Amino acid sequence: MAENLLFVTLHDVHPMNRKKIEKQRESLSAWGIEKVGLLIVPFYHHKKSIIEDPSFCAWISSCASLGDEPIVHGFYHDRIGRTDKLSELFWTRIYTQQEAEFLGIEKKVAFRRLEEAKKMFMSLGWSSRGFIAPGWLFDAPLLEWLPEVGYAYTVAIDRIILFENPSTSSIFSFSHCWSNRSAWRRAASIVWNSWLKQRNILSKKRYVRVGLHPEDSDYPAIWKQVEKSIKDFLELGMHPETYGSLVKS
Repeated sequence: MAENLLFVTLHDVHPMNRKKIEKQRESLSAWGIEKVGLLIVPFYHHKKSIIEDPSFCAWISSCASLGDEPIVHGFYHDRIGRTDKLSELFWTRIYTQQEAEFLGIEKKVAFRRLEEAKKMFMSLGWSSRGFIAPGWLFDAPLLEWLPEVGYAYTVAIDRIILFENPSTSSIFSFSHCWSNRSAWRRAASIVWNSWLKQRNILSKKRYVRVGLHPEDSDYPAIWKQVEKSIKDFLELGMHPETYGSLVKS
């Protein structure tokens, strides 16, 4: 495996976002990204299960056959029916739009969703080694629950977490990502990602992460920065890879 790895992930992958995700994947391929992580939401916002769209599932299977990695990304990607604690309000109302599904979740509910997602992936012939919580938001107990259900890794915004016997290990790497819900967020994101890119380059980071959302490509300034950053990382000799490659077989 190449020493310097670039992990690009496409978030919120589900049938209703397919057109945008497909275009983004095509752009990434044109830029030299051979493989990506596809963060798939099994039942996005309680509206439509991926199982209900055979064409979507076939497309994911095709991507996987070419090297992309399907990754479980929550189950509903929302908090319907949940009451937010005061300590959670920033994360549920400002940082996300009521999408921090696994923040403060009960164990039995979490297990049911984690197991159902894994079964769904397996029925479609997809590997289900990884789980990534919406917004990268979760409480510490999730790190104990995931390996019990059979997941081999997860990530937070600042690290990759591998569940290896006899203990859990972390690889520290802060993910590039963009917030696009308002003009000031987009402007701040461009400044932040410019700084993070320089830090990654100057510190010669071995593992660089880029997380993309469907709406990122709607904004030319953001998408231009995404393209420039990815091309610069590739020119520095970084090799596109997926998180699953880090799991010891």
